[in-house]
Amino acid sequence: MKRGVHRLIAVAALALGAMAAALAANPMLAEIEINAAGRAERNAGVWVDGQYVGHVHQLRGKSRLALLPGRHELLFKLVGYEDVRREVTLEPGERYAFRLSMQERAALEFPAKEQTASIVLDVAPKDAAVFVNDRYAGHVDRFNGGRGMRLRAGTYRLKITLPGYKPFETEVKLEPNQRYEIRTALAKGTIAEQDEELMVRR
Repeated sequence: MKRGVHRLIAVAALALGAMAAALAANPMLAEIEINAAGRAERNAGVWVDGQYVGHVHQLRGKSRLALLPGRHELLFKLVGYEDVRREVTLEPGERYAFRLSMQERAALEFPAKEQTASIVLDVAPKDAAVFVNDRYAGHVDRFNGGRGMRLRAGTYRLKITLPGYKPFETEVKLEPNQRYEIRTALAKGTIAEQDEELMVRR
């Protein structure tokens, strides 16, 4: 009896998967495939027509961008790098692919390790965007575990936010060699309650 139930569940799962694939294959939509030139580009945040939609590494495979035909502006941001803007005009059913390469900002100075502190994030959802002093630094999953975020000692405004959630904000004062941990879960919200950092005026 259990084997029969398991087979029924498997068949149902396959059927649902096929339905989802059929719905995703809307011939009116166009797809954008972003090929990152390196590790930094994989962590870049992506804005489409002024709205934050995720990070490059997240928007790949089955999760790549699907947009309505027409003209769109893509914006890529990451702290320490120059913003990249790309305007595209998409046709129905088109798959548009391009290679994203970002340039480091001029005159960047990297402090010695003993002058820095680390912030480790244990935050849900893990794809939430992280802003430090109003600049996009990456997504939560980039700074969890033993990796963390290394910053020069000082005071920073930290904001963690995602469309559909209420933003989490805090100010931290870091001392050299300090390890600072933030553990929280973003509260559910609406798109109207999203933080202004997720919107870029065109």
